[in-house]
Amino acid sequence: MKAALLLSGGMDSLSIAWWKRPDVAITVDYGQLPAQAERSAVASVCAQLGIEHHIVGIDCRALGSGDMAGSTPNEHPPASDWWPYRNQMLITFAVMRAISLGVQRLLIGTVMSTSG
Repeated sequence: MKAALLLSGGMDSLSIAWWKRPDVAITVDYGQLPAQAERSAVASVCAQLGIEHHIVGIDCRALGSGDMAGSTPNEHPPASDWWPYRNQMLITFAVMRAISLGVQRLLIGTVMSTSG
């Protein structure tokens, strides 16, 4: 079964890359300001592990607010840097690319967070 990993360059997904060694890594550049550094980190890890790497580029800055979007924070969200439903968006874009690559399994890494 061909597996892919949604690989962001963060600790969670990089750990999964080293642990599971998927066939394919998919990185979504959604217009976040640190995208270049994330792509660089991911490319290095994929090269070291021999993982085929694909980048999906979609500019979604108009949908986010705050530092990562390069805009003024929205006054309504719970944090100054906010991308509503970001993880769902990233998974959707990654799955769309994975299907075209013949992937049957998509791995993701997330952090469990709690609110106050």
